[in-house]
Amino acid sequence: MARTDDSQRFGITRSRARGGYRGGSLGISKFIALGLVLVMGLVGVGPAYGAGFALYEFGARGTSMGGTMIGRADDPSAVAYNPAGITQLEGTQTMVGFSLVMPEGDIETPGNTTSIKSNTWIPPHAYVTRQMSDKIWLGLGIYNRFGLGTEFPEGWPGEYNNLFTRVKSLSFNPNLAYKLTDSVSVAVGAEVMWFDFYQKRMVGQALGGMRAELEGDSWGVGGNIALHYKPSDTWALGLTYKSRVKQTIKGDATFKRNPTAMALGYFNNTSAEGDITLPDSFGLGIMFRPFEKLSLEANAIYTLWSTYDKLEITYGDALTPGSPLGDNKVSSSQKNWNDVWRFQFGAEYDLTDLIKLRLGYVYDQIPDDDEYADYMTPTNDRNIITTGLGLAWDNLSLDFSYSYLWFGERTIKARPADGVLDSTFKDGRTHLIGTSLSYRF
Repeated sequence: MARTDDSQRFGITRSRARGGYRGGSLGISKFIALGLVLVMGLVGVGPAYGAGFALYEFGARGTSMGGTMIGRADDPSAVAYNPAGITQLEGTQTMVGFSLVMPEGDIETPGNTTSIKSNTWIPPHAYVTRQMSDKIWLGLGIYNRFGLGTEFPEGWPGEYNNLFTRVKSLSFNPNLAYKLTDSVSVAVGAEVMWFDFYQKRMVGQALGGMRAELEGDSWGVGGNIALHYKPSDTWALGLTYKSRVKQTIKGDATFKRNPTAMALGYFNNTSAEGDITLPDSFGLGIMFRPFEKLSLEANAIYTLWSTYDKLEITYGDALTPGSPLGDNKVSSSQKNWNDVWRFQFGAEYDLTDLIKLRLGYVYDQIPDDDEYADYMTPTNDRNIITTGLGLAWDNLSLDFSYSYLWFGERTIKARPADGVLDSTFKDGRTHLIGTSLSYRF
């Protein structure tokens, strides 16, 4: 979600278990209970930083390889990357972890250079998969598909567009996977998503200015389908589709009014409501293993951000009742975002039975044109280099990832009505550190 005009604007190593079903120690009731434990452990979800505001940090192993798990799909994070791949996982397997996301950057406006305030966002992830028979698997995932965190110092030149914007989401994603043949599996899942939005900015410049805050949340429902094809240990292919999710965010708009606004009866605290349709996406991944210890993968993800064409907010009460400019009960801003591509490349090398080495690269397009860009997502097309390490002992695995994101300078023209000045986004970079702990029962 983004700003409105007058009140607002984130592995277990390759499974060696192959072949027929081998009953595990957990029954279906314990499987569900384990999933609930994972949910309770992730209540404190935080936002992150992605193109638009889509997230891809679904597990440390995948992140260290640039997210290239659509074709591999061979650890519990496959629930998020490609749930059809969980048919490769024997018995009951789990994964929990988190990422630390630390964005930095500067915005140059006429006569000023302002740095984005330093923050660390912490998106979590947790998965459990269960083999029910030779043909049927269940998977549960709790992770973030969308998130954003951008904060500026009080009094900066762009404060009438944004001071602080935070988007949080949490998806609960149960999946059913079915093995059609020894090499082909399919999956279908439901997604129940909680979405939370908060923004602080200045409004009422003609009245001397005052701080406005908007906060609200929503629940939405979507789904996903997936295919995994692995004709041999040398090749694997994955296809995924994640649906769009409509959110109707309801909350409150509050204002720290100055004497002029109070005398006129303007900008009283009120309820607020707005709709946003979060985009659907398609993913394709091809994995190739040139020899036993090395696997390579390339992915392409297409996200339909054109669902985000405008943002309209309806307030419970008019913000400026009786004003010659109108009652201002509905605020609308054009977004007109574009559908975009994300290309991912990754490699994993089995140095020893204990140690796995990983590398990756990502090119991620942004969806907003210069004429609609603002200070909620002050970025450009981004490049990401990733690396990581995996350690495995019997049924336990521990994975680490590090990613460095950067983008080139971007210049946008002033839009006074939106609080946007002539600006250059520069020195944009983000450090991402992740870890995941996995266990096979």
